[in-house]
Amino acid sequence: MGVVLDPATARADESGWDFRVTHVRDTDGTWWILRQPRRPEASGQLVLEGAVLAAVRDRMPVPVPHWRLDTPDLVAYPRLAGEPAGTEDPDTLVYGWSMDPLAHAGHYLEPLARALVAVHTTPLGGSPALAGRAQSDPGAVRARIAGRLARARAELPLPAAGLHRWQTWLDDDRLWPGRLGLIHGDVHPGHTLVVRPRSGPPVLSGLLDWANADVGDPAADFVDMLYAGGPAVLDGLLDAYRAAGGEVRDGMRAHILARASFLWVHVALRGLDTGRPAWVRTALRRMAP
Repeated sequence: MGVVLDPATARADESGWDFRVTHVRDTDGTWWILRQPRRPEASGQLVLEGAVLAAVRDRMPVPVPHWRLDTPDLVAYPRLAGEPAGTEDPDTLVYGWSMDPLAHAGHYLEPLARALVAVHTTPLGGSPALAGRAQSDPGAVRARIAGRLARARAELPLPAAGLHRWQTWLDDDRLWPGRLGLIHGDVHPGHTLVVRPRSGPPVLSGLLDWANADVGDPAADFVDMLYAGGPAVLDGLLDAYRAAGGEVRDGMRAHILARASFLWVHVALRGLDTGRPAWVRTALRRMAP
């Protein structure tokens, strides 16, 4: 890599679900991000993530990470400018915004929408890692969610109202996409960076953490922003997405709302799988009617 890092500047960020992150400065004063997988399956995600970043980098209206070191055990890249638009409390899983996402939509929601359109319309044939997923079956997305619901029913005390809502959603053909596209997979305030000019509002300056990128349902890229900012943020983002050329099909908003409700099933199962009982308790509490 040809970079000399200063260990005395290193500071760890343990907030990520899949990767340990270290911020460290080199001897020239540039800050770097080092990411290390927490589990073997997270290491396997890096191949696809690297392919996605290479495919989208030149299409994006905002910067994305540019890996300078890429191994199964360590990825390193220069840190992007800006600070997260919000952070998630690791215990309550509630976001606190560092800015008002609705106050200056033209500087945050609109460039974020353009970034999502760029991702969702990225051709998949230019990379072997992506070309193999180009023919992914849209029905497989629904089948995976149905499988997670079946597992959750067997392992968790799910509320009856939630079960009814999720099964109705799964059974409604009108709500599910007829085709898939490239998705970021984890768009939330903590993965959107903003810079603060000396005068003027904060401006979107980067989109981070592509570990969950895949070929999938574009609606997934709206769920966490709904959770973090509420319906007003979702509607503002959808309006900007449509204006930027994104496809907002009939029923997409209802589909996103249902996906957001199902998010807590996902969180509870992740809590079981990673030994975080607090996540399970929080998720079950959020599911309660």
